[in-house]
Amino acid sequence: MVLITNLFTMNFSEIQNNTLVFNYHQEDYEEWIKKFGSYVGAKKSGTRIEFAESFATGYAGAKILEPGLSYRIVNYTLNTDLEYRRMPSAEFQLMIHFLEATFKEKIECKTGEEAKIIENKDNFHSVALLTNSFTNQSLTLKKGTSIKGLSIQLSEDWLKHNVKELTAEKIEVLKQQTDMVDFITAKHRKILLALLNDTEQTYLPELFIKSRVLKLTEEFLNNLCRRGLKSMPEFANPKDFHALVNVENLITKQYATEFPSIETLAKAAYMSESKLKKLFKKAYGMAIYQYYQKNRMHKAKELLNSRKHSISQIGVMLGYQNMSNFSAAFKKEFSILPSEFRQAV
Repeated sequence: MVLITNLFTMNFSEIQNNTLVFNYHQEDYEEWIKKFGSYVGAKKSGTRIEFAESFATGYAGAKILEPGLSYRIVNYTLNTDLEYRRMPSAEFQLMIHFLEATFKEKIECKTGEEAKIIENKDNFHSVALLTNSFTNQSLTLKKGTSIKGLSIQLSEDWLKHNVKELTAEKIEVLKQQTDMVDFITAKHRKILLALLNDTEQTYLPELFIKSRVLKLTEEFLNNLCRRGLKSMPEFANPKDFHALVNVENLITKQYATEFPSIETLAKAAYMSESKLKKLFKKAYGMAIYQYYQKNRMHKAKELLNSRKHSISQIGVMLGYQNMSNFSAAFKKEFSILPSEFRQAV
């Protein structure tokens, strides 16, 4: 059975082997979400669509923030199998995806002629991904897969106007790239969680969203310009990429227990200690314990801001038995004691 949504532009969807298949050309995300929402029978609410329970539990949202810049945010768990298929477009667009997924089976993706199957023992995948509209891409997700993330679409004119480092020649190089991968850091994740959870709690939701979308765009493009327009050869092996993602997830998901030794982390990553330390610093910009400690202190700052716990309770929650050590670590990171910080907020 084939369901035609827009024959003129050849955007159509179908059902194959009980898998919903959504075919599309890259457009701004407002247009994308209208067509996708119509296909899956979603209910529109402002800039969001709420999915029918038969399809998924959750929502997607999209908006044009300024000419040439739009975003899509997703937060859902599938109740059926789904395949996205993006067909090559005539007009160049750059897409940056910050996506995290948990899954029971596997995720299948194909970019250009390269096919990948994502599966690991933790059933968790986290990636910052750059693609462009000249490349066909497909993503197959099984029932029970949960997806959270943000996608940002940038036109060629927007890039030329806003990113001086991306000259016309470099943009031509980007047009030849099928995809480029990078790591989602704890800093990225914090911004993503704010977009997913805190939008309705602010007095200025549109400004709140725009500032954070632009921040993530800036972070990614800064790294792109700094590293150059090449994929990172150290992470060409998908096993190494997933191993580093799992190590980062392991050291940042909770802080109440003792920091795992480098030996333990290396065994979990199936790498030598020296290789793990080298690749982690290359991927995340700092040594493993330094990364852990910095994010531990930012978690402390977040908890202090919430005013839901005492300073000593926060110290215990972050694995400190000696509050003097907690205060010293906080001051080393922020040049202020936890007690002084709390008084100031």
